[in-house]
Amino acid sequence: MKQRKMKLTRRNRLFHALIPTAVMVAASPLALADDNGGESRFHFDGYLREEVSVNAKNWQDTPGYNDKGKVSMARTTARLNMDFKANDTVTFVAKARASKELNTPFLKHLESMGANSARHQGLTKDLYDDLDVREWYADIKASDRVKFRIGKQQIVWGETDFFVANDLAQGYDNVWRSFLEPANEELRKGNIILKANIDVPEANGGIEAFIRPGWDRKRDIGTEIDVYGGRWSSQPYAGVDFRNIDPYAWNNAKADIHSKTGGVRWSGMAGDTNYSVSWMRTFYNSPIMNPSSNLALFGLPNVPSGATPTGSSTTAGVAGEIIYPIVNVVGATASRYSDMADAVFSTEVAYIKDAPFNFAAGTPSPLSGAVAPGFDGWKTKNVIASMIRMDKNFAFTQGLLGTEKPMFFSVQLFDKWIQNFDANENLLYSVGWGGRVKRHNTLATAIFDLSYDNGRIHPQLVLGSDVTNGGGFFVPSLTTQLSKNLRWKIEYDGFWDNGYAKGPVSGSDRTTLFGYLHNRDQVYTSLTYLF
Repeated sequence: MKQRKMKLTRRNRLFHALIPTAVMVAASPLALADDNGGESRFHFDGYLREEVSVNAKNWQDTPGYNDKGKVSMARTTARLNMDFKANDTVTFVAKARASKELNTPFLKHLESMGANSARHQGLTKDLYDDLDVREWYADIKASDRVKFRIGKQQIVWGETDFFVANDLAQGYDNVWRSFLEPANEELRKGNIILKANIDVPEANGGIEAFIRPGWDRKRDIGTEIDVYGGRWSSQPYAGVDFRNIDPYAWNNAKADIHSKTGGVRWSGMAGDTNYSVSWMRTFYNSPIMNPSSNLALFGLPNVPSGATPTGSSTTAGVAGEIIYPIVNVVGATASRYSDMADAVFSTEVAYIKDAPFNFAAGTPSPLSGAVAPGFDGWKTKNVIASMIRMDKNFAFTQGLLGTEKPMFFSVQLFDKWIQNFDANENLLYSVGWGGRVKRHNTLATAIFDLSYDNGRIHPQLVLGSDVTNGGGFFVPSLTTQLSKNLRWKIEYDGFWDNGYAKGPVSGSDRTTLFGYLHNRDQVYTSLTYLF
C-alpha cells in the first residue's frame, strides 16, 4: 500500500501542541506569587474531554446506507481558562478551546452524498475542528461602584437554559452538538463588546449596559444551524449543503454585521424578589431565508421568481441568502422563593418587535415549488415570548429511591404569542418545511435530577414536549465522578414526532420542531478530566 507523509497544518500543529502543554500544566504545582510572596496573580483551569456519539437509528434520508450503530462524533477537546490579576483594579482573562475530530465512516458517507460540498474541505476540517480564543477581555474596576469589561465576551441575560426569551444578545453554534449541550457557554458565541456595570445600592440594584461596535467575525453572529448536510442536519436533508444555492450573507441592509448593537438592563431586589427590566437591540438568533428575485438557479436569470428580496436588490446565492435581521427586545425577569410551595418560581417575558418569519405564499413561487417551502419571502411580526419555571426539591426520593438528598425537580413552560396573527399568512417555523406557525406556540420541559454516593453519581432525566404541535425529546443520563478530577457521562438523546417529512418536502408537509429530528436518536458519552 502506498503511504503518504502528511504535513500538519498550522491548526493541527497548534492543537497537538496544546494538548500536552495542558497536561503538563495540570500536572505541575505551578504558582505565580506576587513580589511580596502573597497570593498568586495568575490562575488557570480547564479540562480535557473525549466525546463520542453513536447513531441509535437508521436515517431515512440516507438510502442504501445503514446509519444505525455508526459513530457520528469522535471529538477530542482541550479547554484552558486563564486570568491574570495585574493589580487591584485590572484583570486580564482568556478562554481558549481546541477540538479535533475523527473523520468517521459515517461522516465520510455524508460527504459522499454532498455534505459541505460548497467548501470541498470535509466536515471535520471545515465545520467540526476548532481552535479559537472564545473569550478575551479585561475587567477594570473604575471605582467601588463602576466596573468595565472590554473585549470578546459572552452576555447572559434571562432565566432559562432551554428555549430562551431574553437571552438573545448573542447566537449559538448548533452545528457540532446542537441544543442538547447542557453548558450554554460551550455553544454561545462571544462578541467584541464594551460592558459597564454600575452598582446602585441605594435602590437595591444596579445597571448593566453594553455596546457591540460591529468588529466581530462573520462566524460570530447569529445562531448557526446545520445547513451543510452534516450530522445535525434536519431530516430529510442529510448530505445537502444549502450554501450552494443560498449561503449566509452579512451585508444585507436589514442584517449588516457592521451595525452597532447593544442593550441596557436594570437588576434589583424588591423585598424577596429578584427582578430585572431590559432593552436590547440585537441580531435575531434564528436564521431567515431572503429569497432571490429571479430564476438564475434554473439558468433563466431574467425570469422573475415570484419573490422579492428584502434589504437588497440581489442576493448572495442564486436561490437566496441566509440572514439575521436586527430586532429590538424589551424584557423583564423575576424570581422568588415561596414558603407555601417550598419552591423557587421564576419567570421572564420579552417583547420582540419585528421578529422575522418566512412564509408560504398561497400560490407558491417556482423556487418554493422546486426547492422547499419558504422561498416566497419573509415578513415581520411582533412577538411576546414568555417562560415560567418552578424549581423544587422532593424529599420522598430519599425513602423511595434511596437518594442521599432530595431529588431536584424543575419544570418550565415556554410560549411565543404572535401579535396580530393571521392564519392566512402561512408563517413557517423554519424555511424548508411546511409546518405553519400558530398564534400560541408552547413548549414544556422537565428535569429530574438525583444524587447518590455523596454526589458522585447523578442520574438525570430531561423531558421536553411541543404542546402546540406534538412531538418532543427525552434525555436520560448518568454522570459519575470517577475521581477528584475525572467525570464520565453517558446519555441517550431521543426524539419523537408524527409530523415529519416522509420524503422530499412538499407544500403539504407539516413538519415542525421535533419533526426536524425524526430518526436522529443517538447515544452520547463523554470522559472529562478537570484541572
